[in-house]
Amino acid sequence: MKKIVFLFSVISLLFTFSSCQEGLDNWNSETYEYSGRFVFKLMSEDMSVTYVDYPDSEIQLYNTAENVVNNVWIDDHGGVFPLKSKFEFSGDASAFKSVTEDFEQLPENLLSTEDVPSEAPTAVGQTFTEEEQWYIKATILEGKILPDAATSIGGNMADSLYLKIRLYSGAATFTSYEISEALRADPNVPEFEWRFTSAVPNPEMEETYVIGGYRYTGMPED
Repeated sequence: MKKIVFLFSVISLLFTFSSCQEGLDNWNSETYEYSGRFVFKLMSEDMSVTYVDYPDSEIQLYNTAENVVNNVWIDDHGGVFPLKSKFEFSGDASAFKSVTEDFEQLPENLLSTEDVPSEAPTAVGQTFTEEEQWYIKATILEGKILPDAATSIGGNMADSLYLKIRLYSGAATFTSYEISEALRADPNVPEFEWRFTSAVPNPEMEETYVIGGYRYTGMPED
């Protein structure tokens, strides 16, 4: 929760930015019923506490490059968790969940695993372990997107969104590699960068939240 509170101060700026972007082209998407922009509030697992309220947060669901049924990206653009990860669901948009809760089988959250150590490595094969890497992976325990089942804050009818999401954090290990000459400041001088290679979850850092919201209407009152 500490991580989310820290990030809340930049949510409004990120929401403004994302609202100016053109909508994703999902006409040929195999995940059309999932896909879209959703305004949401973030709540505790039992929904008794609201951590982030309307209308300052937005999340997007969209198809992967492979365009496979029930495979989606969930992306909050770094505004709340941060989260940008692939998910594979069972069920359909009206009632779905991730096919696994097994940490080892879940895809990485790119906004976490690409957050590499700030001090650059000096050779190939060096390792660095960050003991408290937040939100390395995530799974959806329950999900529903229901047509015309929500009323926006402006009073408009919209599709509803419900997600119960579990986020896994823990120790993340990064290993150094040599970058190509084309990416170096000086092609003749070797440079090295970190790459995420593995992680060990810490059960004490595990967090579960409920995301409740509605599909973005584009109406000014919302």
